[in-house]
Amino acid sequence: MSRQIREFEEEIGFEIFHRDHHFVEPTEAGQSFIAGIDEMITRLNADFQLARDTARNIARRSSASFIIGYSPFVPAAFRREIRSVQRRKFAYLNLQFRTVFASELVDSISSGTFQAGITFAPFESSSLEQISIGSDRLCAVTPQNSLLTGSPAGVLTDLRLQPLIVACSERRYPILYQQLIEECATAGFKPIIAEEVTSPQEAFDLVLDGVGVAILPFGACAEAPSELQYFPINGLEPLPLIFMYRREDFHRAEILSELADLLREKRLDYAS
Repeated sequence: MSRQIREFEEEIGFEIFHRDHHFVEPTEAGQSFIAGIDEMITRLNADFQLARDTARNIARRSSASFIIGYSPFVPAAFRREIRSVQRRKFAYLNLQFRTVFASELVDSISSGTFQAGITFAPFESSSLEQISIGSDRLCAVTPQNSLLTGSPAGVLTDLRLQPLIVACSERRYPILYQQLIEECATAGFKPIIAEEVTSPQEAFDLVLDGVGVAILPFGACAEAPSELQYFPINGLEPLPLIFMYRREDFHRAEILSELADLLREKRLDYAS
């Protein structure tokens, strides 16, 4: 160590220590040099901690929750497709799906609570990007022994006297609700709304209990119990499905663009 210090002193051009056989102490130049080095190390530590904390915050933001809201009646296939992209290209994301009704979805995306959403159109919102990703036809869900044959599809007027269990309401899906009322009126009758449900399972249970015939999107009927049958209804327009997100979400633009392109390319059309 002594030899290395002497070589260093020769390199910098001054002595750091006075030396004799009994005692070693810093020179005046050495004291100034040591104090300067100490300050430099202190600043280096502070800069290192700042750089570390900054990088950690960026890493936390990158791995933060990416939340997609979706209607409980949207086909599960969309969630599977999105998860496949996340696992392949964005494994660092903590991807979450949250069930939410259309009336709440726009506010959640606009405020940044959710990063995107999948729901049924038409949907009134000029502040969000809306990309068409498919369509889904409405089906009648009945017990297997129902007089409605469902072969190959029912007719809207067949439901004229049936109590209906619907997946839309004036509060949760006002546009879809109004669309159903208008299409029934065009067919010459006013629908008998027995129940408004918030999930496919709730609708299945009510049908099994004999409350009425459920009208659900085809893609939501995949988990219907074996005691039930379901078939598309002629006379009702298919429901467009859309992927929504904020145009100004620059931090997640790459992810949102990737997901939008995937869903647009897959374009799942049910019971078409």
